Order: sequence, then C-alpha cells, then structure tokens
Amino acid sequence: MRCIIGLSAAAIMAAAALSGCSSHDNQPAAGTSTSSSRLKQPAAVASAVTVRLAWSHTVKDGGDKEVWYVARVKNPGKSAASVALVRALDKTGTIVGSSEDTLPNVPAGATFDYFGDLGGGLGSDLTGTPAKLQVSQAKDAFGQAGGVDSPMFATSEIKLTKGSRDYLLANTPYAYNLAAKVTNSSHDKIDGDVTQQVVLYDAHGRVVGGGTGSSDNVPENLPAGMSYREQWTGIPATAKAVRAVYTVWPG
Repeated sequence: MRCIIGLSAAAIMAAAALSGCSSHDNQPAAGTSTSSSRLKQPAAVASAVTVRLAWSHTVKDGGDKEVWYVARVKNPGKSAASVALVRALDKTGTIVGSSEDTLPNVPAGATFDYFGDLGGGLGSDLTGTPAKLQVSQAKDAFGQAGGVDSPMFATSEIKLTKGSRDYLLANTPYAYNLAAKVTNSSHDKIDGDVTQQVVLYDAHGRVVGGGTGSSDNVPENLPAGMSYREQWTGIPATAKAVRAVYTVWPG
C-alpha cells in the first residue's frame, strides 16, 4: 500500500547508509496482535513514540531500483498510538524519493517493525541513485496523533517454509512461503480491504527480508470474531530466515 508522497518537517529520528543494515534489539514477538476501539488521545502520547531504521536493502526490480526497509516503532505509552512515518532517500543531501504512510495502532509497551518500500515501478520512481535512508515520525500527522483507528488483527498458526525463487520479483538468494490464520479481533466487521506484511528474521534476531501488500484471500465481509486462512508465496530474503512476524490491519 502506498500513500500520497510528502515530506514532513519533523526531526529525523534515524539515518543509515543503504548497505543491507540490520539490528535486533527488542524485536516484536511472533503472533503479536491487538484490538482497539476508536482512539482519541492527546499529542503527548505520540510524542513518546520513537522510530528508527532497523534494516534496508536496495534491489533492481525489472530494471527499476527499489529500496526495501524496516522501520522499528516503539510505543512506551500507556495506550495505543498511531504513527505516520515519513521516509526520504537522498544522495549528497538531495531527496530522490519520499513517501508518507499511516501505521496500524501500536499497542502500549509494544515494538512494531514496519516493512516499507520505495521505487520499483509500482509507485513513484526514484529520481536518482539512493545512498542513504532517513526515517522520521511525522509531526501532528493527522491533526491529532492517535486519532486513526486501525487495529492489528490477531494472527496465529503461522508456518514459514522454504519457497521457490521462481516466484520472486527481485533477485534475492532466499525465498519463503507463509501460511497463517487471521482473526478479526476488532469490534467491527471488515469489508474486504486489509493491509498485510511479513518481516523475516534470522537465528540472531536480525531482519533479513519480508514483504507487504494487500490480500486476495480475505472475505469481502468478515464479522468481528471470525477468521480466515492466508497463504503467501515468494517472500524474499537476503539471508536464511528462521522466524516470521505476520501482521494484518484494515485498509
């Protein structure tokens, strides 16, 4: 999923060279899920949230350059918080691509790894060669931080297996398939559209790959409390993965 391209004046929270960097402190637990009702919170709640770059990797997708990245969001607050992220790619201080997305509600005390991408021909092309990725928290992104109601759904029975590289859209040395059960743990029915992502980790807890997109398997009408099965093939990884964290939210 891509949102309107834009760049906030918020202070930069993280920056790293695009060389397949990764870190593994306080990574989210497998099967983490939450539900929430309409959130109305003061801006002070979101100001406590921290955002930093956890991993990035540059690939060529059909001749177009694309950057994959994972932004690590920590919410030490007492209640759930929504965060809008701004990402920018620059070379010698010049922006060559940017985007702003809205994350799902991150539970209090939780850490959430958000998988995103820039370029690749599916959205706005990169206008130059990426050299550094910057991640920041947008300031007052929607007038009131926490005003977005986008709860994570419960996920369970996650099974990660080796896949075929024939299904990969980019040239990476590893491919994986994933199967999972998704439950609408919110209080409202879902009418079709959801965003899903998977983040892959190696034996040391470092991010090594993942993917994001919409789902073809979610029912057009999913009442609260009901579940469906999800299958995903051709998840790319730059190194051997042993664990997956799969997250689904409406939108």
